[in-house]
Amino acid sequence: MQENYSIIGRWLLSLASGIVAMLQPTLPYFIICTLFIFADCFTAWRLDKRVAIAHPNKVRKGIGGKFKSSHFAKVLFTLIKCYVLIILAFLVDVYIVRTSAETLTRIAAGSILGWQMWSILENESSCNGSRWAKLAQKILVDKTERHFGIDLSDLENNPSDLVNDIHNPLTSESHEKD
Repeated sequence: MQENYSIIGRWLLSLASGIVAMLQPTLPYFIICTLFIFADCFTAWRLDKRVAIAHPNKVRKGIGGKFKSSHFAKVLFTLIKCYVLIILAFLVDVYIVRTSAETLTRIAAGSILGWQMWSILENESSCNGSRWAKLAQKILVDKTERHFGIDLSDLENNPSDLVNDIHNPLTSESHEKD
């Protein structure tokens, strides 16, 4: 019985080693994409902090600046999707197109990086009163309402409240109204 476990263990280790050796060229793409995904998580956390400071009475209770396990699960699922895309692109490059240039792998990784960079810019420009953020919001989505349960139509009556809240969160007029 013990011998069977040893044989099975050797076969599984051999199989895993073979897969790792075959996919080793994708490692740099995995690392870069993982860093961008974590950077997106960091900017989402910073957005959460800005929203909690700017609108403490409008943010859902218990959310302000905290990491949640449901968000972690979403990050893991995103990482898995990205890794699968990179692996499939690599396999198509190697076994179907038969090139060593890894063209599809680079395109897949570049697409992931573009997607994450767009999300990072959305996070950084949301609930941000700076000039570049106002300009960026003309083409980017404002994630304040979607992620934190704030109705942005409340701010439409006096858009300067948002800027005042960010620059002076403790003394702004909007907090006195709430």
